[in-house]
Amino acid sequence: MNALMHGPEITLDALLFSRERRAEYQKILLEGYGWPLISLTVNMPGPIKRSAMARGIFDAGVLALREKLAGSVRYLKTRDYPTGFEGFFVVEMDARALKTITCRIEESHPLGRLLDMDVLGADGRILGRADIGLEARRCMVCGAPGPGCARSRAHGLDELGAAVAAIWQRWTEGQ
Repeated sequence: MNALMHGPEITLDALLFSRERRAEYQKILLEGYGWPLISLTVNMPGPIKRSAMARGIFDAGVLALREKLAGSVRYLKTRDYPTGFEGFFVVEMDARALKTITCRIEESHPLGRLLDMDVLGADGRILGRADIGLEARRCMVCGAPGPGCARSRAHGLDELGAAVAAIWQRWTEGQ
């Protein structure tokens, strides 16, 4: 694996705890602001969620969101945990319009496949791609529908890591 992918390994328990902590924070923000929320994380396969590469991917995602949502962001918070980087954007905008923007970033940004931008409506419901008429994201390894590959574990960690590294390399070479 690429040296930029090295970092602390996390346990499944730590990952599950971080998801619970993130969901609690999302609930606090939704109740406090009453506007939709973007929860930004990085799609990093395997037990290493926090590395130099993950930081670079996350920072690119934060920048892309800030540029696309200029003037609409009412609250922005980023957090750095051993389980990964997290960003929270409370946005004064219709949730479906917001989901459309995040999907465009995920599809058009060179690192978009490595970004996970969940949109929660003011009611706390997570909007999916189907809510705005889009198909599921494609697998970063083979291009098949991503949920099927993920469910069946069609690709091993080395294959997924190589796909992430290739996306990162294309991005850094283009900078």
